[in-house]
Amino acid sequence: MNRRRSFCCLLLTGLGLLVGNRAEAQPAIVQHERWVTSLLFSADGNLLYSGGGESLQYRPGDVKIWDTKTGNLVAALEGQTSNIWGLAISADGTRLVSSAYDGKINLWNLAERKLLGTVEKRKGWCRAVTFSPDGKVLASAGEDGQVTLWSTENNMEIKTIKCHEAAVYDLAFSPDGATLATASTDKTARLFDWNAGMEKAKMEGHADAVWCITYARNNALIATCGADRKIKLWDAAGKEQATLEGHKDWVTKVAISPDAGTLYSASLDRTVRVWNIAEKKEVGSITGFKGTVWSVAVSADNRLLAAGSHKDSIRIFEIASKNELFPHPASEEKAKEEKK
Repeated sequence: MNRRRSFCCLLLTGLGLLVGNRAEAQPAIVQHERWVTSLLFSADGNLLYSGGGESLQYRPGDVKIWDTKTGNLVAALEGQTSNIWGLAISADGTRLVSSAYDGKINLWNLAERKLLGTVEKRKGWCRAVTFSPDGKVLASAGEDGQVTLWSTENNMEIKTIKCHEAAVYDLAFSPDGATLATASTDKTARLFDWNAGMEKAKMEGHADAVWCITYARNNALIATCGADRKIKLWDAAGKEQATLEGHKDWVTKVAISPDAGTLYSASLDRTVRVWNIAEKKEVGSITGFKGTVWSVAVSADNRLLAAGSHKDSIRIFEIASKNELFPHPASEEKAKEEKK
């Protein structure tokens, strides 16, 4: 089976379309029929972890592990009762944490693919979980605007911080581990000295709910996005640097390349857009999605890009070659239309 297919819908300046041969059979990742609201690559990029479910809320959810070389399903972590919104992998790669709309946080042993335990801290959904860079702390947040910090050494609660008066949609530790960033439906993002439990900066400028917050690996850049259809870039102190506009609907997720040169954004407008960070402009887009796009992730070696949506499930691309590894029928049909 020839899986090296054209990344036909990524339109980058100065690059033409690449056309490959049709795959003889579809791998399991193409046949996956769930909402995909979370994506994470393993450290080596050989595995992709996806979280989602039958709906965005209380219907059964799932965490699946995919082989990025073959598109085959490696394992499914069973027992999720509602949609999975948050995924995080420990620094040593041994544990995965998933958070769900029912408020439950599940801790998994990745080697044995076994559930180690479940935490249900408070009522309401839990949208976000993240590990500190050293793997010693797990942070979780959700509907009540609070962030709880847990010790991964003994699974005990360290502290709970009231970060927002409204729901927290996303969390991110700074690469140096000193700062915890939060994104909320109150239209703000905030930076906290989590050790002291003190707010360091309030980042205002979005006109609607902030869906995602992420750091560049050089610790010098923060990106946010939200329901106002905008992406904002901030420095490490929380000072706004730029606004990126172009999406026609909510921007649900952003991911920054390891070299901090490129930003990828997912949107309900059924596209993933590609932005040059230095020039602060859009340089390409991935189209052909039949459904809304909810998640995007870049591998640590800057080799692979993954996007998760509603009807097209998961699509994986090679960044350097611009090839889509396992094209969905929807993307192939779109490519044919654009080529006419």
